[in-house]
Amino acid sequence: MHAERFYSYLRKARRELWTSLRTLSDEDLSRAVLPTEGARCIKDLVFHIAAVEDGWFHLDLLGKPMVQVAFGLEPTSEDTYWHHETEPLEKLLAYWEAVEADTLQLWPELMAVAGSDQKIKAFDDRTETLSADEVLWHVMQHEVRHTAHIVQMMRLLGHKPPSLDYVFLMAH
Repeated sequence: MHAERFYSYLRKARRELWTSLRTLSDEDLSRAVLPTEGARCIKDLVFHIAAVEDGWFHLDLLGKPMVQVAFGLEPTSEDTYWHHETEPLEKLLAYWEAVEADTLQLWPELMAVAGSDQKIKAFDDRTETLSADEVLWHVMQHEVRHTAHIVQMMRLLGHKPPSLDYVFLMAH
């Protein structure tokens, strides 16, 4: 599988997801569905998915500033990183859209780094590393995993989620 084709799938899946999320009430988007200290509601995961791409692709792989700075979304604590139930959905989606636009603009640079032998520190407090290509695939599979969480949360809240499987969006 080629990374560009898979990122194209993610972009299509995002559009389907975003359209569905825009039909939900703010109450449902903000409702704590998961009993955890981390992402508890749909809005938390919307931010988290975008922040992971922003951090790994823009900051870690390319050494560029994170897009979140322009949106005033820089976390100052674990709580402000994970919890976004009071943020308007449109602000969170605008951030995600801006991250995507930046990724697309920087795609050739990302591909050059992914094809290099550059190693990226996997954890701030540990020594393990990943290749740049592994980081690229980690970020993309991370999004698939968490969009599946959002789909499940939509079901738990009584809504019909979109079908986001690769085959539904990319078969030709």
